[in-house]
Amino acid sequence: MSFEELSKKLTEFMKDTEEIELTDVDLFAEYLELQMLPSIVQAAAQATLPGVPGKAEWTPAKFSLDINYPGTIQTIEFIRSNGKKATIGGEVVPPFYNFLGLDKRNPNPPLVTYDVFDMGSKMMLPKPIKQEYGEVLADPAEWAKFAVDKFGAECITFHSLEIDPAMGDAPVSQSVKYLEEILQAVDVPVIIGCSGNKKKDVELFKETASITESEVLMLSAADKATWEEVRN
Repeated sequence: MSFEELSKKLTEFMKDTEEIELTDVDLFAEYLELQMLPSIVQAAAQATLPGVPGKAEWTPAKFSLDINYPGTIQTIEFIRSNGKKATIGGEVVPPFYNFLGLDKRNPNPPLVTYDVFDMGSKMMLPKPIKQEYGEVLADPAEWAKFAVDKFGAECITFHSLEIDPAMGDAPVSQSVKYLEEILQAVDVPVIIGCSGNKKKDVELFKETASITESEVLMLSAADKATWEEVRN
């Protein structure tokens, strides 16, 4: 029996099989890989379409999908005192599900925000990034302005990593100063990022709140305990 004949018989035998169980078999290997050999795949096509060796035919079919999503994501606007804003939310279907129909198209596209760090010059960044941004990495305000002017950033996220005791334990007043300079340098909405240190982050958010009363900005902290303490 040739290998091709064996492949055909094996394919016919396994065509309705969803699971293979091995009994009384010992396997000793660090790596095990099972593959469908090309000849087996070809034999499967021949078994499915007798008399048409190695050729498959497709039957045209029309795809339709009717799904209803009763919920709606809340719409939120980040607004600068100058009136410039960025809007997120308002989705009525999952992202990129526009094929469900124009009447269900989500109102706001995803918002891409550009990252700015308080310790850019000290970070281990790939050489192409350092070459692209150059000296602005040492100045958060200039970095933010560079992102807006060159890349058309519609939103800036300012990350205060250096206030973390493990990253330098810089005073929160330093982050406040950087944020004030960023707000002066750009007119787009700003997201205030944190360090991940709960104690310093609460202090940071409370301090920055006093200088952003005329702005509608976002605090970037996924920790529930942190934002609940700031809110209270």
